[in-house]
Amino acid sequence: MERHLRLKKRAEFGRVFKEGHTFGDRYMVLFVLSMRDEQTRLGFAAQRSAGSAVKRNRIRRRLKALVQGFEGSITPCGHVVILGKTAVLTAPWGTLVLSMRRLMIKAGCLRAR
Repeated sequence: MERHLRLKKRAEFGRVFKEGHTFGDRYMVLFVLSMRDEQTRLGFAAQRSAGSAVKRNRIRRRLKALVQGFEGSITPCGHVVILGKTAVLTAPWGTLVLSMRRLMIKAGCLRAR
């Protein structure tokens, strides 16, 4: 994912959290603020309750790696924040891929194969 297509500012995250629709499971929550005319911009976050900064950063890195696997099939759907839960740290990779695919399809941000 290219850097200019990432959400970085606190105000952008806040707007998506406040106004966006949520789609979630036990591993992550997607907050989607629909803007059909724009390219998809992604932001990554981790639950504060996940623990230390080291653990939260590891969660964000795993989420970024997950999204890279879907990069070619993401459709324009606006601003998306992916909030990783503590379970992301211990879940098998295949489970996380299925979870991400299911949530992205549900949110309308991924083409179903």
